[in-house]
Amino acid sequence: MKSGARLSMRKMKSWKLGSRIFRIFAWLLPYSPLRIFFHKLCGVRIGQGAYVGNFVLMDGQYPEYIIIEDETSIAPFTMILAHSGASPFHQRFNLYHKGPQRVHIKKGAWIAAGAIILPNVVIGEGAIVAAGSVVTSDIPDYAVVAGIPAKQIKEVPTKSEAK
Repeated sequence: MKSGARLSMRKMKSWKLGSRIFRIFAWLLPYSPLRIFFHKLCGVRIGQGAYVGNFVLMDGQYPEYIIIEDETSIAPFTMILAHSGASPFHQRFNLYHKGPQRVHIKKGAWIAAGAIILPNVVIGEGAIVAAGSVVTSDIPDYAVVAGIPAKQIKEVPTKSEAK
C-alpha cells in the first residue's frame, strides 16, 4: 500500500472516530442547541428553530441522508434511521438489503417520545407522530399518526380552521 493511501485511511479512521464522539455528545448534552450543533457536525441537516431532545439516535452510518427542516421538534428517545441492513445470514440468501435512503422531516413537524422513523420516509409539514409510533411510509402535511405501523388518526387544524 502506498504511503498516500495509508495517510488517507488514517484520516478516514480518525474522522469516523471523531464522528462517533460527536454522536455521543449529541446524544447526551443537556442543551438542545449543543445537541443540534453536534448532529450537524456528524452530517445531519437541521434547520433553524428546531428542537432535538436528549437520547435522540440519528443514523450513525449515513447521517447525511437525514434532513430536518425549520421549527421541527423531536422528543427524547426517538430513532431516525436512514438505512437498514440484513443480518449476515439473510445477506447470504439475498433476502433483504436496501442501501441508505433519505429521511425528510418537514417544517413544523412534531415527533413525540420514542418514535422510530424508518428509511425512505417523508414526514409532512406540521405533522404529528405520536409517542412510540413506528413510521414506515410517508405522512401527509398536517396529519396526526399513531401506532405500529403508524396510521393517520386525524388531522391537525390549520390556523384558518382553528378560528
